Amino acid sequence: MTRFPWPTGTGRRLAAAVAAGALVAAGCAGPAQVGPAAAPEAAALADPYGVLAEALRSGQPPLQALAAETFIETGRPAPREGIDPLADAADPRVRTTALALLGCTRRPELVPLLRRKQRDPAPTVRLAAAFALAMAGDASEIGALRDALASPDVTQRRTAAWLLGLMRNPSAAGLVRVKLEDLDALVVLRAAEALHRLGSAEGLEAVRALTEHERHQVRHVATRLLGRLGEASDIPRLERLAQSRYLDVKFAAIAALARLGDLVRINLLLDVLDAPDGETRVLAACELGETGYTPALARLAKMLGERDPLERTTAAAAMLRIEAADQPWRARALVDTPPAPRAAPPPAPGAGRPAPTPKP
Repeated sequence: MTRFPWPTGTGRRLAAAVAAGALVAAGCAGPAQVGPAAAPEAAALADPYGVLAEALRSGQPPLQALAAETFIETGRPAPREGIDPLADAADPRVRTTALALLGCTRRPELVPLLRRKQRDPAPTVRLAAAFALAMAGDASEIGALRDALASPDVTQRRTAAWLLGLMRNPSAAGLVRVKLEDLDALVVLRAAEALHRLGSAEGLEAVRALTEHERHQVRHVATRLLGRLGEASDIPRLERLAQSRYLDVKFAAIAALARLGDLVRINLLLDVLDAPDGETRVLAACELGETGYTPALARLAKMLGERDPLERTTAAAAMLRIEAADQPWRARALVDTPPAPRAAPPPAPGAGRPAPTPKP
């Protein structure tokens, strides 16, 4: 197996920043610090769902937001006793993501809570409450999301695009489409992601362009998204990005290549799970969750027993994402394998010469 040079100094700080940033819910503020390590519950050691349930109860906003967002992305039902109280969590990122998750459950008994959260001091929380009410059947609340797309507050625009994509209603595509021309690169990427959820590939060219953005943080998000939206023709672009000196871009490109069926570099990410520093392991695990690469599950499962809660939660989130992948690597390999050439048919009775062998 190819050994990967572990980052030190600036590289480690970069890996830590990117890994923590990946835990933040869409459009919300920057990450809070994760608290001191705690011993994992014995029952959760081999159960990624249990690790995420533990993260919801942890009181640590980055872990809570990551767990809630994972339940949204994978379609797994979150434990009510873990998610319902988070609608009133202290951190607005957690409240926003929790309300988005509650909206995805379409539980009518939550309407009084959602009406109350429309008076929340945080604009993104109010938007998530409007989204949840719309999902519960109040179509008038879509107006709040539409208005937020035109807000001068970039955080509201990002959050509104994310939430409209979660609605999975193709009629929302017209609202989101105009944001492909937004001045903020992350709004554009959120819009492209939303359009993909809504069944449109209109944002793909914008995503490709933003993989060349001057800021590596934007390149990272665009590269990861290209793995979800891209095509086989994007593999050369991703191969170039896999040579990046920035670990976030490099790892995202390797994961995107694997998602598109190119497994040449996947061992690099698996190798990094054995890095001596936790920040790098977290970054690798986070990107492995994008791959749909089922052989990574056994390696990620070993991280569920780590004492560091960030490592446990990131590994658990990655495992659930791999298990929920629309087209895991095994299925894609079968789809992309050309069919074997057929044998020439026997000559027809009475024919003067055999039929020509068809070209493969």
